[in-house]
Amino acid sequence: HHMNRVNIKKLKIQQSNERWSKEQDIYLIENNHLAIEQLIEKLSFDADEIMERRKILGLLTRTRQLRKFSNK
Repeated sequence: HHMNRVNIKKLKIQQSNERWSKEQDIYLIENNHLAIEQLIEKLSFDADEIMERRKILGLLTRTRQLRKFSNK
């Protein structure tokens, strides 16, 4: 059971890697602070796909940590 889930995750990442160009990745990383609407417009992906890519690139945890940090 567990093996299967890992493979599905790997497959999703692989598919995402094929859809996203290096330039798009860089744009997302550099503009991760922008509103999702702006990213959708600029990157021509839908919100789900952008969120998924953020997760793959490890951007979600970073913003969460920054938010925690700035709240102090």
